Amino acid sequence: MFRLDARSGAAALVLATTLALTASLGASCAGAPAAQRGATACPPLCPQPAASPSAAPPGPVVPGTPGEAPAFDPERLTLVLDDPRLAQVQKLVEQEAYAGAAAAMAQALSAPLSPADAAAFRYQLGRLRALAGDPLGAAKEYDAAAAAGGPLADHARFAAADLLARAGQPDAALERARAVASDVAIADELDRVVAGALADKGDIEGAAARWRAYLSRSLPASTWVPEALRFARALLRHPSEEHAEEAVRVARRVIDEAPGGAGAGEAKEIQDQALSTLPFAQRKPFLDLGPADLLARARALLASRQDKEALAVTDALIALPEAQAPSAFACDAFAARGEALGRLRRRAEAADLFGTAIERCGPAAPAAAGASAPTAAGVTPAAAGVTPAPASGPPAPRRPETLYNAGRASLRVDRHAEAAARFALLEKEYPDHRLADDARYLGARALLGLGDQAQFVQLLTAMPDDYPSGDMVADGLFELALFEMERGDWAGAVRPLERALERFPHERAYHAAGRLPYYLGRAHIETGSPDKGKALLEQVIRDYPLSFYMALSHARLADVDPAAAQRALSAALERDASAPYTELRSPLFAQPAFTRAVELARQGEARLARRELDLLGVGGKTAPREVMWASAFLLARAGALPQSYSILRTAMAAPTAVELAGEWVDHYPVGRWRGAWELAFPRPFVDVVTAETKRSGIPEALAYAIMREESAFDPRVASPAQAFGLMQLIVPTAKRVAKPLGLPWSADALKRPEVNIALGCRYLSELRGQFSDNPLLAIPAYNAGGGAPKRWIAERPSQSFDLWVERIPYEETRLYTKRVMTSLAVYELLYAGAQPGEALRTPLPASPAARSAVANAAP
Repeated sequence: MFRLDARSGAAALVLATTLALTASLGASCAGAPAAQRGATACPPLCPQPAASPSAAPPGPVVPGTPGEAPAFDPERLTLVLDDPRLAQVQKLVEQEAYAGAAAAMAQALSAPLSPADAAAFRYQLGRLRALAGDPLGAAKEYDAAAAAGGPLADHARFAAADLLARAGQPDAALERARAVASDVAIADELDRVVAGALADKGDIEGAAARWRAYLSRSLPASTWVPEALRFARALLRHPSEEHAEEAVRVARRVIDEAPGGAGAGEAKEIQDQALSTLPFAQRKPFLDLGPADLLARARALLASRQDKEALAVTDALIALPEAQAPSAFACDAFAARGEALGRLRRRAEAADLFGTAIERCGPAAPAAAGASAPTAAGVTPAAAGVTPAPASGPPAPRRPETLYNAGRASLRVDRHAEAAARFALLEKEYPDHRLADDARYLGARALLGLGDQAQFVQLLTAMPDDYPSGDMVADGLFELALFEMERGDWAGAVRPLERALERFPHERAYHAAGRLPYYLGRAHIETGSPDKGKALLEQVIRDYPLSFYMALSHARLADVDPAAAQRALSAALERDASAPYTELRSPLFAQPAFTRAVELARQGEARLARRELDLLGVGGKTAPREVMWASAFLLARAGALPQSYSILRTAMAAPTAVELAGEWVDHYPVGRWRGAWELAFPRPFVDVVTAETKRSGIPEALAYAIMREESAFDPRVASPAQAFGLMQLIVPTAKRVAKPLGLPWSADALKRPEVNIALGCRYLSELRGQFSDNPLLAIPAYNAGGGAPKRWIAERPSQSFDLWVERIPYEETRLYTKRVMTSLAVYELLYAGAQPGEALRTPLPASPAARSAVANAAP
């Protein structure tokens, strides 16, 4: 069933010599739909099983014996288009020749078929006719698929209803919609279909009720924005003052809430048209928003990353009389402006503005006002530019968040005294708040920036006692140890590392997994206790497979005792290769929602399959581990890399997700565990990547590592910073790189895999050329720009590579570097055979000069 058999030989040989790194979870193209093979092929998740006994039931869900839950076997999952009888259909689909594919599918349906095959083929024919631009023909096939019954009958009815509504046949659409059962996941989208059909029939009130219901849900912008605009236009086609007012509200929601202002142009036209029909008295409230509405608009604009527009709204907010004295409204108004300024990189102004926000937030709550906590010695609020709040009026609910954001704003512009005072004020006023321990950690760092080493040490040393339940305690103690290690006091680092390890014996977060025993082991070696140190490094190798710190541990251990490093890794490999066989079993595999999800995945309907899986708790991260795993396999098989990726990665915050992760990241990719690693580290677009990496002279594994981190393999993704596609290129960079290659570089072009991969690989090649002595520095350069690593190397030329990475000043770049180096090593390990790769030779010193010094000093 869920069998991930041993892969000996080359894989074990590579593992035996690796410094491999891993951290975050990912997605898979394993078993990509046949239509995508060649472009998204990747090795099988599992070795092909032996022929199943003739009595074994078909399909991936295998019923259990009495008292036993059914099992899910991904090896049994086949796509409809994988059927040998549909080879010609599959070939035409790969060529995007959908009309021809539909004709070939119709021919296949003329042969004798089982009822199940007939229903599945008919549903697929509906999809192909829709793709070929024949909505009425597609609706007819979906009707036939629904009549044939089976798990997808209701989905077929819904598809027919949607197509008929779009084709201008509202009565027929409503007839199909009424027949859709209410327990299928797609049922909530009936509101959209029914609304459009009712509007076409002239029933605007009935349509409005269904559109309101649809838009009240949490939906992706790609679906709710078009429907909101459609609703607003329908209202204007039935003129009345009430309809005009609602059209304005709907249009403004698009303007304010759609990410990046998508659809804003059309929405503004609708808004202006609707306003022009209203009498002045009814138009005025829309033109002159009240304080609460202005604040809500500013927050919506910030949430949709429309920062310039948000800043313009806050101009009006902070000028209102209500914002001139302490109140919850004034606090939020000034905090919103500070956030907008910070996002627009007007950071000094943001830090200043947050000072006013603190004043407007009012005094601390009386219950907390007398609380005490260690504060910055010699840094009074007044001296640091923190004006105490007036001692009257109620405190704003978000005062602690405002103090925290104010401190961070000050840190970003190196106003350390001001930052320390703001963080200290948060600790003093709200010692039990969830951000109090965060304030201690950042406040201590601000003090270190002031040169107050004694107070820095005092605050972090007291952190475990002051915040026994704080989630930042490990980071605080590690920061203290890092301070000692940076100045060469390895003995001084031992105690904080020991305290942290006692408190947090097994950190799981990707950026921290194994860091405490690694650095404690290194500290023992540096202070003359090599046996204790080596034992800790061996522990990291055993307990944190392919983590960032496992790599460093193997490097350090191999440096002082190569045989010990080999023994530790071999023992871990032997342990995981012989792990007992298990199956994915759950009662939920017998649920209709899971059955529908399987059939939808077989049809290539990944989005609809995910909707059904969400009924079982996948989206809410409450599904059992077995269902989460099965869902990842299903969506990967349907070719949905981002969706599969999201199940494995975003679920890490939930208890069930920790169990899900622990089921594979605690094991090396041997035996039954290899398939899980392949699922997490796929190779989509393999032909393009292979060709372009060879052309650019960069490792194939590096391209995949960058792609996995940048886009999660979604070729059409766009970031708030207007970076596009698989390797997240901005247009100016793409234009410069594309011109010598004769390639397009527009935003739309960058969403084409063949263009994006070509330009991304060439850009990576340029960066590697700037760091020919240490090409791994191209990784932080890809995130922060080529000049940043050069500057950091110049500032810390003799620092070891591990400490150099820990002290990358940009948090985003620091974490990015760990993640990409992680994925680089895993891709090398899984797919590069026995050939050593760059990540497996991670340099211990950071700079070429330091490496030369080490080499010259060697006996």
